[in-house]
Amino acid sequence: MSKSAIKFYVIPGVIALIIIIVLLLIPLNQKKPQYNITSTPNPTIIINLPTKSIIPNKDTSPTLIPPQPFTGADINQELPINIKAIGEQKTALRRLTPLTLPFATIEFDYVNDIFLVQISKQNEQNSQLFLNWLQQNYPALTQDKFAFR
Repeated sequence: MSKSAIKFYVIPGVIALIIIIVLLLIPLNQKKPQYNITSTPNPTIIINLPTKSIIPNKDTSPTLIPPQPFTGADINQELPINIKAIGEQKTALRRLTPLTLPFATIEFDYVNDIFLVQISKQNEQNSQLFLNWLQQNYPALTQDKFAFR
């Protein structure tokens, strides 16, 4: 080894090793502080629940229920014509909302299941125009399905 290698590698390495040993020995010689804790412990509640072990029986299998051919509904049953017309017309008008007409604006309130009608220029003529339009286009829908603002 050359003198320059000793200067640059060995001497700083020995100094670093001495510093590390000193740092490790100093904490070992110091006394650890003692903490005197005198608080009251929290009360604990111990609940002893009965335990039940469930051991599956190897001979047990689920009971198979055959599908029922009859559900109780009458296949040939049909809605009365007036109720079917109300449902179809209500669905058709609801799909068009919001609908703007020259005499009114119609929106649908899904929470209350009702049509909201805003008559433009509150006058008797526009109200009558709306009622005529309703009777011509959606005759099954009664006025109780509409709320006027």
